[in-house]
This record gives sequence, structure tokens and C-alpha cells, in this order.
Amino acid sequence: MTSGAPSSSAPGDEEAERARWVSRAWDRVPTGWFAGILTAAFLAATAAFGGLAEAAVPPVPELRAGETHQNEQFALTVERAVLIDELPEAGVTVEAGERVLALVLTAENVWDRAQPSAGSGGITAAVRIPELGDVPADSVARFDDTTVSPYLQPRVPAQLVLAWAVDAGRFETAEDVDIELRDLSLRTGALVVSGQWWDTPVTAARMSVGLTDVGAGADAAEADAATDEAEGGE
Repeated sequence: MTSGAPSSSAPGDEEAERARWVSRAWDRVPTGWFAGILTAAFLAATAAFGGLAEAAVPPVPELRAGETHQNEQFALTVERAVLIDELPEAGVTVEAGERVLALVLTAENVWDRAQPSAGSGGITAAVRIPELGDVPADSVARFDDTTVSPYLQPRVPAQLVLAWAVDAGRFETAEDVDIELRDLSLRTGALVVSGQWWDTPVTAARMSVGLTDVGAGADAAEADAATDEAEGGE
């Protein structure tokens, strides 16, 4: 009985066998490992360029009385702030031990359709007094004809009064009042909810406005005239 020389595989067969072995081994690697491997590679590359540095947050602009803040919804110009015993013309009612803090501002609807001045998507959602917390004005009315909660037509500026009922001594010694103006985002409903609306307010500007105590309000006109005269003489 003769024995032949050991058989040897052809080079092509060895390469095919190695490819099959690698494929079988790769199939046994858990899928979750792939994400880990890619994440590790990303972190290593990021570290080489200074790490995951936090993006700089731009500061909130500081405005002065009479300066306009405009977004995609409104252009708002806060003109002055007053403390008064009562202001029923603006639609706000006070109880014993309360007075009214009122902001006079000009609002222009820069959207393409009429918008309410009150409610979660109106002017009352865009203006806050930080000292009062996240509390909207109790009322909003037109300055010229005292229409309460008016609708604002596109590109028609309107002078408004926003009013809060506050504790009588809350701003008694204050010379200024801090104000925050907020931007809202336009949402478009789909499936369950339809239509468009403004929500998700974000503080976009801050300002401090001089606060004038006009008492019962009888001398308010005289105070305004004196202020205008003083400004005209500067």
C-alpha cells in the first residue's frame, strides 16, 4: 500500500476559507457594539480637536424705553410704566389693598393675519414682569378707546395698556420696573390638531423702564405734560 504526498489547498481555496471565517466571526458580534465602536471613534476624534466644547449662548439684548423689539409675530415698543390706584378702563379690577401696575406700549402685528392681544398666543404671552413671576397681565386694552382684549390687524400699530393688579406696597418705593419680552414660535397642526398657533415663549429681550406713581390718576395728564416739557427742554 502506497501513501501519496499530503494534499495541499490551492491559494484561492485558503483565501476563500479565511473570508468565510471572518464573515462567521463578524456575524457573532452583537449589533449594539457597532454604536459603541462608532461613538468611541467620534469621541477620540473630537478630543484631538479640543473636546466637546459647549456652544456659546448669546446674551439676551438689553433695551431702553422707546426701543422696539421685533420678531416674526409682533413689533413691541414699551413706552412707560405707571402705578395707579385703579384702572377699570383697562379692564382690571382691584380689591382692597391692591393697586394697578400698567405698561403703555405700542404693538404692531407683523404676521399676515389678525391676532388676539390676549391669551396664550397674544401680547399678554409676550410680556412679563420678572418680579411678578411667570404671570400674564390681568387685562389688555387699547389706549385710545379702551377696547378690552382687541384683535390686532396686520401692519396696523396700536397703543395698548397691559395691567396687573398688585399688592399696594409692592412697587411703592420702586423707581424702575424690569420687563421681559418673549418670542413665541409658530406651530402648524397635523393629524389630530389642525391650524396654526403661537406658543413656547422664550425670553428674547430685557429692559428697565422708569415707574411713575400717579396716585389716583387725577394728575396723570399733568404728570405727562410735565414730563414732555422736561424732555423738550433737554
